[in-house]
Amino acid sequence: MKPLVPLFVLALLAAPAGVETASKAESGVTEASVLGHLEFLAGDALNGRGSGTRDEWIAATYIAAQLRRSGIEPLGDDGGYVQDVRIERSEVTAPPVLSFGDRTLTHGKEMVVSRLSAARVSGPLQKYRVGVPVIPGAALLLPDRLPFPAGAETVAAAMVIGIDTEAARTRRLASPARALSIQHLAGVAGRAVIALDASSHAALASLPDGAPIRLDADAKPPVVAHTWNALGRLTGRTQTRADEVILLTAHLDHLGNRAPATAPEPGADTIFNGADDDASGSVAVLELAEVLARGRRPRRTTVFAWFGSEESGGAGASHFIDAPPVPLDQIVANLEFEMIGRGDRAVAAHTLWLTGYERTTLGPALAKHGARIVADPHPGQNFFMRSDNIQLARRGVIAQTVSSFGLHTDYHTPSDDVKTIDLAHMTESIRSMVEPVLWLANSRFRPEWLAGMKP
Repeated sequence: MKPLVPLFVLALLAAPAGVETASKAESGVTEASVLGHLEFLAGDALNGRGSGTRDEWIAATYIAAQLRRSGIEPLGDDGGYVQDVRIERSEVTAPPVLSFGDRTLTHGKEMVVSRLSAARVSGPLQKYRVGVPVIPGAALLLPDRLPFPAGAETVAAAMVIGIDTEAARTRRLASPARALSIQHLAGVAGRAVIALDASSHAALASLPDGAPIRLDADAKPPVVAHTWNALGRLTGRTQTRADEVILLTAHLDHLGNRAPATAPEPGADTIFNGADDDASGSVAVLELAEVLARGRRPRRTTVFAWFGSEESGGAGASHFIDAPPVPLDQIVANLEFEMIGRGDRAVAAHTLWLTGYERTTLGPALAKHGARIVADPHPGQNFFMRSDNIQLARRGVIAQTVSSFGLHTDYHTPSDDVKTIDLAHMTESIRSMVEPVLWLANSRFRPEWLAGMKP
């Protein structure tokens, strides 16, 4: 370690005036700063930052205050950093029923409805085939061998129907029970995402294309709810490059204060602090924003976004995409930061991984420029589809998630709190991304989808 000190000094002396060195920028990311942000966002006082709650709003306001201190430009409402997203939701009063032929399937029995945007959704059956366009409004049935959901080519469908997997069932059991609700999306037709048990999937697959499929749900009248995003921008210093945008994101909500899926003992902790998921990612983006604001501005514009309600359907990210503060075709790349608070034993120490590494040229380029980043070691978990990045990816943006989630058992439990965070790993992880992010924000590199890998 001793030789690093004189080399570091020589590097600073050799750097041209006005050039931000990675070592100097990284030095601003300290364990004390990381812990300070983390203790607030994942502390009991924020009550778990439940999606669409006042606690989520407070988290967004805290991030806004830090952006103000750093001199980052506001992109929220009324000249501020916080964006109020209006949502209409209806509480479902009985399990939805899927009907086809003379058969009916019930939510919670033969199937699970994970997304629902209308009380009545119907369409003709279409069995998914690679390269065959989806009929608008179809009930699209995915084959049992295809990862669920399929991606952007499914957007035109009214229903996306797949097969329930053991991994999905395990995730549901690990999460607190939540009531199904209908989330009404402005300007979007009725849509549902459904997972069937194996026998029901086989029965549906035996029908001919075009067979009528219908989903019915009884629900209360809609009520207006809110979620909150925090948004800021660092405009690029080069006039010809300022229209090129690097987007750094995380989600600021978690599961709030509620009973766990398993019956808690009297006096048991019921606050889902979400220290790893995703206070860690929120802190990472905040630290990177502070680093970029301290140094010489990159040539490209950098937009920082913290999305609300990722845990309850991604309404914050959906609003960002529907009313983007910058045109989506100007976004060169999106890096989502999700669960970097602990190391993953499936990869080398002090290493991060990138979802969809094999889909684009972004991961290898970041690794070439110093990122300690490898391919996702858990392909069976389908993590590329499980963060807000997927919403942007489905609209054509190169959007991938940086993580080091090692499938720890504190996921979606009250034990995901600050004391479980490996502060040294988290701090080093953020530092390790400073140089690659600075390179990306200053370079002319444009990542591309590899052939056949666009979602």
